[in-house]
Amino acid sequence: MNKLEEFLKHIYLFSAFEPGELEKIAASAHPVEVPMGHSLYSEGSEATSMYVVMSGSLKVTTNSQTGDDVKLTTIGAGEHFGELPFLDGERRSANIEAVETSMVLEITYADLRTVLAQSPSMELKFFKELGFYLVRRFRALTNDITKAREIRKRYS
Repeated sequence: MNKLEEFLKHIYLFSAFEPGELEKIAASAHPVEVPMGHSLYSEGSEATSMYVVMSGSLKVTTNSQTGDDVKLTTIGAGEHFGELPFLDGERRSANIEAVETSMVLEITYADLRTVLAQSPSMELKFFKELGFYLVRRFRALTNDITKAREIRKRYS
């Protein structure tokens, strides 16, 4: 197993994959360096890839109605992002900027679709893990909204 396959094995999205399956994913992935302060993509831009952070950290922001950026979160090594347009074909919903020089693994949607189409087992594993991930994100968002409403009630 090469270094890239070993890295992917520890990313929960790919953790259920067998070594031969990881090899196929790794063969379609490309490391990209994002210098500190540089944007990887902007809200509203066309989406063609998802990413896994290999090193460094990136901030996720969205544009507010007042024109200011609103920081949503910071993502670091082992986390993935940019997967939503793979599912729905929409444009990017946030801005991604490197907080420090970062290395990300780019997996184009076209390559991912090609690899997954070759194996129903791989496709099932990928979508199952992605579904679990999205459920966890939705639950965390629901929890955050609930806490924000409770705080607002206390101070209004």
